[in-house]
Amino acid sequence: MSKKTIFKNITLIVFSILILTLNSKAYGRNLSDSIPLKVLILGNSITWHGAKPELGWSGNWGMAATSAEKDFVHLLQSRIKMKSPQAAFQFGNIADSFERKFWKYTDWDFKKFKDWSPDLLVLEIGENINDTLAVRYQLGKHLDRFVKGLSGKKELKVCLVGNFWPNQHIDKIMQATCIRNNWIYVDLQGLYKERDKNTAIQEYQNQGVGMHPSDIGMENIANRIWNEIQHFFK
Repeated sequence: MSKKTIFKNITLIVFSILILTLNSKAYGRNLSDSIPLKVLILGNSITWHGAKPELGWSGNWGMAATSAEKDFVHLLQSRIKMKSPQAAFQFGNIADSFERKFWKYTDWDFKKFKDWSPDLLVLEIGENINDTLAVRYQLGKHLDRFVKGLSGKKELKVCLVGNFWPNQHIDKIMQATCIRNNWIYVDLQGLYKERDKNTAIQEYQNQGVGMHPSDIGMENIANRIWNEIQHFFK
C-alpha cells in the first residue's frame, strides 16, 4: 500500500471520528449519557404565567390552557415520564429576564438553573422579541451566550422552539443558530393560521390572553417538540 493511500485512509478515519463525535454531542447518542435525567424548560407566558385577574387570567400555568395538565410543559413532562420515570424537571418564565432584553441580560438571574446542571434545555421564546431588534442586536449571538452560560462545562442538549405567532426574522435567526450549534429546532409556524382551533381567542375577552394557545394549540406544540426530542428517551 502506498504512502498516499495510507494517508488518505487515515484522513477518512479521522474525519469519520469527528463526525461521530459531533453527532454524539448534538443528539446525545453516546451510550454513557443517552437519556437526559434533568429537563429544563424555559420560555415566556406560553410556558408559564401566574394569575392576572385584571386580564381575566386566573391560572398558574401556560397561558391560556384550561388547566396545568393541558399546557405544553405538563404534556411534555407526562410523555417524558412515561419513557423515563426518573427524569426531573424545572421550568420558568424568562420573558422579563432574558427575552425582552436578550442583548443586555444578567447571568446572575439564571444561576439557580445553571447550578441545577440540566441535561436537556427546551427553550420556548421569541414571541416577546421585537423583529427589528432581533436583527440589530444579533439574537443568535446572545442565544449562544445564554446556552453556554447555563451549561457551564457540561454537555447540554438544546431544543430551541420557534414562534407560535408569525414573524419575519426571528425564526430564521433561530434556525440558523440551531444549524450552527447542532441544536434541535422545532418549527411552530402554521399553527396560528388556524386561530379558531389553536388559540383561545374565543374564550377570553382580553385579546392578549386569547392569542395564546388553546388546549388544542398546546397539544400541537407539545407534539411538535416531542417528535424532535423523543429519541433522547428511548
